[in-house]
Amino acid sequence: MPGIDKLPLEETLEDSPQTRSLLGVFEEDTAATSSYFSQLFKAMQRIYDAQNELSAATHLTSKLLKDYEKQRFPLGGDDEVMSSTLQQFAKVIDELSSCHAVLSTQLADAMMFPISQFQERDLREIVILKEVFQIASDDHDTAVNRYSRLSKRKENEKVKNEVMEDVYTSRKKQHETIMHYFASLNMLQYKKKIALLEPLLGYMQAQISFFKLGSENLTQQWEEFLTNIGTSVSFNRHLISDKPT
Repeated sequence: MPGIDKLPLEETLEDSPQTRSLLGVFEEDTAATSSYFSQLFKAMQRIYDAQNELSAATHLTSKLLKDYEKQRFPLGGDDEVMSSTLQQFAKVIDELSSCHAVLSTQLADAMMFPISQFQERDLREIVILKEVFQIASDDHDTAVNRYSRLSKRKENEKVKNEVMEDVYTSRKKQHETIMHYFASLNMLQYKKKIALLEPLLGYMQAQISFFKLGSENLTQQWEEFLTNIGTSVSFNRHLISDKPT
């Protein structure tokens, strides 16, 4: 049904079959939205968990490199050059670890928080309102059925008034709940767009910030250090490969 973007609140009192049919479309859309966001949440949770693991692993690597000089290798002896080099690596990786830790925090705040809020607050609210509306509708149907079973020949005025009051009260409650339910379903059409874009925006902004931070920390000094180490590794690799076996 193209072009449908809201449930008509003005038609809730009549509660016509057409309105109920339209409600069914919105409930189907809400179910599809809930399913999609559940999958998206799991994907983003994997990103967040992987980032936390990367941050922890990077920090551990830095720590192990710092501890190299404390190790005693039976065949290695004291290699001050290697120890110094690894200390330099540890310093670089430690700075990277700090960048990864910042990224983890930003992903938690800017990506995971908004999508979690949408699931736990907005989608959960729809589920609760649907249950409340169903209960109110069942109560109203029960009251109407009771009224319809009143015997016209043995009509008790007191009982009749009580039943009519029950019908009125249950109908009023049903109308109030359907108004709230419809309004929330209409609002969800706007909220789901924000809920989709906000965590994606947060993810991209966090990544951009991470790359900028990394670029600032990996200064020319570190680039020169890495270039020198790379040259040394290549030279020693050639020496090994040129050795006669």
